[in-house]
Amino acid sequence: MARTLLFLGWFLVALNLVTAAVLLFGRPSGDAATGGVGPGLGALLVIISLIAAVLLLWAGRGEGRPIALAVACTLAAIPVALAIALTASPQWILGVVYPSMRERPRPMEASAQYAYPDAAGRDAALVLVMNDYAKLDTLLRSTPAPDLTAHDERGQSLLGLATIVALTDGGTMRDLEGLRLLLAAGARPRADDMGSEEPLIELVTRVSGDRASAVLALLLDAGLAPDTPMHDGRSVLFHPDLTPGAARLLLARGANLDAHEMHGDAGDWSPVTFHADQRHWATALALLEGGVPRDHGTPAGALLERVLRDGAVQTTDEERADSGYQAFMAAVR
Repeated sequence: MARTLLFLGWFLVALNLVTAAVLLFGRPSGDAATGGVGPGLGALLVIISLIAAVLLLWAGRGEGRPIALAVACTLAAIPVALAIALTASPQWILGVVYPSMRERPRPMEASAQYAYPDAAGRDAALVLVMNDYAKLDTLLRSTPAPDLTAHDERGQSLLGLATIVALTDGGTMRDLEGLRLLLAAGARPRADDMGSEEPLIELVTRVSGDRASAVLALLLDAGLAPDTPMHDGRSVLFHPDLTPGAARLLLARGANLDAHEMHGDAGDWSPVTFHADQRHWATALALLEGGVPRDHGTPAGALLERVLRDGAVQTTDEERADSGYQAFMAAVR
């Protein structure tokens, strides 16, 4: 028995020393505040291992030293046991000290995902996110077909989901196919296609790039009104993240450039004035290219002139050198 304990003790000492070497000489991780934790634990393991090794040497030189042998094995086993326990169940360890944190059996419920009320809708959502457009085409032609007006547990319709898929980073123009198939099957864009988080018009006008322009064009052609309001009731031309491409497309499809908002005590602001105040020069220029708005001031354009004058003190030399700023100011003049 003593020989077995002696062998086990030396094995645990060796294991602790290997772990200590990894902590002391391995590449540090974390930030400056946590980067010293690993070397500190490594140094502690070295100390524990040295104490255990001394006890093992003393116990191994003669009989009748079972207490020293047991202490050495216990000391060497503590770091290993603690590591295993924390890896297997840290909450169990904390529960020993804090009874309120002890694990209790809890009934597990399946997580809802793409929970459309009809099975065909759920199948269509899954093939959409898997980019299997051939299978989606088959499902849309099947009987029963997916309910194109239904919403899932997040409030999204299949058209809203297809819009997200089409705009996802890393996608290609091929990923517009799901949206095209749904529109061809009779889906029509609605303000609540994205649920309560964000109107559809806001999503498609704040994303830049060729795919975003193609998605917006498809939705406008399918009946999405270019003057569909945002959540706050304002025209989408006042969206703070409106892209220049979306601005040009909305104006080309009939968005009202003379939409206005009451901006605090400033009076009626046009979209051009709003984006100039936000220093979104490229978007302001795109709107100005659509025509000169009746910028509710006396004389006409007085509000825009005042906003530009007030903001001039904040304009840096780098911004003045920007081609978008220069183009907008040239157009204003």
